[in-house]
Amino acid sequence: MKTSKNKEKIIYELDNIMSRGSFSIIITLFIVVIFIIILLSSFIWILGSNPSLSFIDQLWVYFNAGFGKQAVEGSWVYRLTTFLLVIVSIFFSSIIIGSIASAISTKVTELREGKSKVIESNHTIILGWSESVYIIINELIEANRSQGSSCIVVLGSKSNLEMQEATLRKVSLDKSTKIIFRSGSSSSPEDLSKLSIGLAKSIIVNIDDDIEVVKTILAIFKNNRVKKNKIPIACKINDSKNMPIATIAGEELVKFIPVYNFIGRIDAQACLQPGVAEVLLDLLDFQGSEIYFHSEEKLVGKNYKEAMLSYDTSCVVGLINDKKIMINPNPEMKITDKSKLIMISLDDSLIKLNSNEVIEDAIIDSIQIERSKQVKTKNLHLLGWNNAAPVILDDLIGYLPEGSRITITNRSNISEEHIGQFELNKKIKIKYNNGDIRDKEFLDSTQIKDATNVLLLSSSFYDDHEKADAATLFTLINLRQIRKENNSKFTILSEVLDSKNAELISIEKSDDFVMSEKIINLMLSQLSENPSLNEFFNELMQPDGSEIYFRQITDYVDINSDANFRMLVESAINNSETAFGYRINKEAKDKSKNFGIYLNPDKSVERKFNKDDQLIVFSLD
Repeated sequence: MKTSKNKEKIIYELDNIMSRGSFSIIITLFIVVIFIIILLSSFIWILGSNPSLSFIDQLWVYFNAGFGKQAVEGSWVYRLTTFLLVIVSIFFSSIIIGSIASAISTKVTELREGKSKVIESNHTIILGWSESVYIIINELIEANRSQGSSCIVVLGSKSNLEMQEATLRKVSLDKSTKIIFRSGSSSSPEDLSKLSIGLAKSIIVNIDDDIEVVKTILAIFKNNRVKKNKIPIACKINDSKNMPIATIAGEELVKFIPVYNFIGRIDAQACLQPGVAEVLLDLLDFQGSEIYFHSEEKLVGKNYKEAMLSYDTSCVVGLINDKKIMINPNPEMKITDKSKLIMISLDDSLIKLNSNEVIEDAIIDSIQIERSKQVKTKNLHLLGWNNAAPVILDDLIGYLPEGSRITITNRSNISEEHIGQFELNKKIKIKYNNGDIRDKEFLDSTQIKDATNVLLLSSSFYDDHEKADAATLFTLINLRQIRKENNSKFTILSEVLDSKNAELISIEKSDDFVMSEKIINLMLSQLSENPSLNEFFNELMQPDGSEIYFRQITDYVDINSDANFRMLVESAINNSETAFGYRINKEAKDKSKNFGIYLNPDKSVERKFNKDDQLIVFSLD
């Protein structure tokens, strides 16, 4: 019994030694070999099997024998003990070599899996791994291209090697940007500490689960340096009901994008104004014109309309006074020494006054063209349903003129919780149809041929993005056919989840499409570089503020003669609007020409416009 307990204790102690890792095993084995050599040397020396050698000499001979040297001649006792020592030493040496190899292999595996600490500073950290990470990485690379050396650190649940190989396939890498991958949990303070998170330039939380987002924020704040250094953090929140608790957790440091609210408002605007989605993509993409906040001493005391004409290669679209963001403010609003101009420019280095001169007020009244204000009712069809649909409906009711109609069609019942509140509205008539929007015969029965606008949503019926986009494409083909057969004029806005499918959607004659996932990820990228943009886009998405509109060019200039963008800006000022681009109609389907959209064109360059071309403005209505 006692023997058994001793055996168990020995095994237990051996287990503890092995659990401490390869280094502990190697040290233990080395001690065991030394002990055996000393024991056998003592045994031979006491027996006098080799009387010609002293004890120290005997130790030296056995050390040589134990580590592979040929034994000297002696008695059989001496030979046998030497042989035994060699066998034992070979056994233990093999284990030591194996342990060393295993330790090296384990370390290499850890490095490949991304378990080691990141020694970086002023880097951008992306927490969370999904298909959307490639969009974010591409945008950050583009943003950092002009800055020289930069670093992006990605923490994901996959192995380091897996993330690296996937990124190499889907991202256009640049020598100026180093990308480091680490494997771990975004809600683990221990894993976050390995990223040098307290020294980062910014943090992007790329996680779809709202609960995990809040947990991750709390884990981030475990590092005191994050708050101390006021490191910007950009997150997305899917359910607006979770926004209050997320805001509490994030304090004032975290910028949140309410996904469904944001996409819903874009869908509502883009449905009535085809091209809005493409304009937003252009503004959010680091490759084109971007939003900047700029102070200009020479404009202090001037008004907003003068500022708009004081730049040839940049567009003034708003003001910040007393920390309040105003898009398309009153043209007479004065610029103070604390004011900042909201600018659209290709780069902040290109924001320069016209030959260092400020345009005087006298030039403003040169063009006066009256624009038609006729209001037409709309017959809008909403096909499909998802989490953004209630926001879309709410906004549409605010946008549509009285007497307009909204027909909602979906293949599954929508609860009264979602739609009942909207039916109480007397201004807009709302009708609901239950059926499969992929069925052409059923679509015909809804009188969709009489629609003015069709909004095709990506249905929540599908969990997979590919299946959802495939269903959208199927319905779009039927819509195109209905429009052709009935010579209908309704516009079609399609929602696309996977940006890879956008080209297929455009081929099928969708007048515009919203790449919802891409827009959100571009927004995350922008906020990581410039957190102040959150306030700008929040203001832009407000239903009662200035929004993006496409106006007929003939309402602003005489198309019988050449015109430059300065003339268009002046004419827009007379209508209390801010012009910042135009759309050439004949290029509207040409992806290579950015679908005919030109933002922030040079004001001095003249061109010939056609009657179907449009001016892009910020306007209250």
